[in-house]
Amino acid sequence: MKILATLLALAIASALSAAEQSVERDIPYSQSSDAYARQRCALDVKYQKGESGRRVLVWFHGGGITSGSKHFPANLPKDFVVVAANYRLSPKASAEKAIEDAAEAVAWTFKNIEKFGGDPKKIFVSGHSAGAYLAGMVGFNPEYLGKFGIKNTDIAGLALVSGQATTHFRVRSDLGDKSNSLKPKIDRHALLGNLDNPIPPLCLILGDRRIEFPERVEENLLLASAVKNLKLAKIVEIHELQGLNHVQVANPAGFIIDGFSKKVCGAPKGGK
Repeated sequence: MKILATLLALAIASALSAAEQSVERDIPYSQSSDAYARQRCALDVKYQKGESGRRVLVWFHGGGITSGSKHFPANLPKDFVVVAANYRLSPKASAEKAIEDAAEAVAWTFKNIEKFGGDPKKIFVSGHSAGAYLAGMVGFNPEYLGKFGIKNTDIAGLALVSGQATTHFRVRSDLGDKSNSLKPKIDRHALLGNLDNPIPPLCLILGDRRIEFPERVEENLLLASAVKNLKLAKIVEIHELQGLNHVQVANPAGFIIDGFSKKVCGAPKGGK
């Protein structure tokens, strides 16, 4: 009986150990020789040892492209491999550089994620606020990943949490546009200005328009409608979470991202 109990305890301990998540921190992803890029262009990876074929989420933090730091998003199942990346911030670097950094972080993920148990065919790119804008630009404009020999449609899906669909206000400012930031602008730096090519499956997650960032829900509704009507993505869904503001919406987004990713590539091993 004691032997059986011991074996059972060992089996449970082994199972718990296998399920434990490991984190590799501050991995450099940029090939730039720029000193600020070497300082900021690093990422963390959360994964389960001994696993393979896992869904992957690349996550970019918010902060208006002027502040913020890498962190793992809330409420994602543990079977995800999560990549949380920093990027250069304005005014030390132009806001355009942040888009380039985001693309390089995604390219790094395609080339390296199998080492952490991730499936390169199941890479979802996401972020909150400014991070969602960066993720969207990488997914909508094929030129950014094309520099690394990767197609934007190689991304399994885009999950954008309260991202700006028009040209980001900080990008506009850095390019010398001093007009009211609430006056919508659509050019090559806007998701709405990059509707000429197929894009990955798209999931847009917003807060309640009554308390969200001004115009954020409305511009995303236009984006979803345009992508659907132009037939640019196989899946387009949009969620407006009632009672949640621009900051609060990031917390439950993980639940929606989980469901969206299952819709795109099926339930993970074990049916979780």
